[in-house]
Amino acid sequence: MKTKLNIIFGGKKMLLLLLPVAAGLAVALQNVFYDKIGEQVGVMGTVVVVHVFGLTASLIVYFLTKGTISNLTSGFNVYMVLAGILGVVVVSGITKSVSVNGVLLTVMITIVAQLGLAKVIAHFGWFGITQNPINWLQVLALFMMIAGVFIYQKS
Repeated sequence: MKTKLNIIFGGKKMLLLLLPVAAGLAVALQNVFYDKIGEQVGVMGTVVVVHVFGLTASLIVYFLTKGTISNLTSGFNVYMVLAGILGVVVVSGITKSVSVNGVLLTVMITIVAQLGLAKVIAHFGWFGITQNPINWLQVLALFMMIAGVFIYQKS
């Protein structure tokens, strides 16, 4: 047991567990920023602004870390196109939802939807992901999260 806890909470592993925490905090902030930008330039304007600044920042980091143009273009595939299109769906959907539903409800629904689809993808092993069959406890947990969204919305 001590070895397992050391692996989970020790050293690099702990830092790697903090990455999704940082990403989750960034997403919550992003949702607020999308709403504020959307008030000024509309939903699709928000999509454009967010992606232009995101592209600029990511190119700077990419080239500062010795990335090359050939690395970007040599592995071009359909996932790159789909990820870009999904980025438009994410930004526009969240921008509109926050203005109508508020930040917390938007985040709650987004997380439950992500968890549900991620589990379906893992269950079937779609897109080359390692197959991880669903079990009844995971189904129960997902339904409890869905119930939590409804309870929150009614409160």
